[in-house]
Amino acid sequence: ALDDVPEETLPTKLNQGALRRWMRAKPGHRRFTVLRHPVARAHAAFCDKILVKGPGCYRDIRRTLRKFHKLPIPGGWPDEGYDLVAHRAAFAAWLDFLRANLAGQTALRVDAHWATQAAVIEGMAQFGAPDMILRESEMAEGLSALARQAGYARAPLPPAPAPAPFDLGAIYDAEIEQLVRAVYLRDYVLFGFGNWR
Repeated sequence: ALDDVPEETLPTKLNQGALRRWMRAKPGHRRFTVLRHPVARAHAAFCDKILVKGPGCYRDIRRTLRKFHKLPIPGGWPDEGYDLVAHRAAFAAWLDFLRANLAGQTALRVDAHWATQAAVIEGMAQFGAPDMILRESEMAEGLSALARQAGYARAPLPPAPAPAPFDLGAIYDAEIEQLVRAVYLRDYVLFGFGNWR
């Protein structure tokens, strides 16, 4: 967006050698990442990658979660019988799965969309530590400052996250918070997260 370049023209899926070559060719580049509250992140991973069938959905993992882990999500989407009560139950079951998955107690891979943010940043740092770690709630100001440091006077606002089929605030309560803390305690401790609300 800073250079008004279409996203599909950007280099992606670079291996470390190609990324190093790109970095050498682009002096002044910056590396950053954005932390998201674990409750919001777990809900987004659930909705974007598991619940809603469509582009970006992990269909095989979704099928395994329904069949072997008995995650109470509909076989098809949208499903008229899947309401807010069903969504809360499915999200709580997803959090139980995540606790086991991150502890290495499932046969399914730990995906970057739901791995601990501490582990993701550690992995990044093995190649090159980020110049800046922002919080999602401070992203607009942080990205503007980062853009200025890279020579851009004005930066466009970051896009808003895609809406989920059900608002997280409608299912969030102390029990959901405790389930997420059980999964992502390391992120809560290392990054100082409080309750989502």
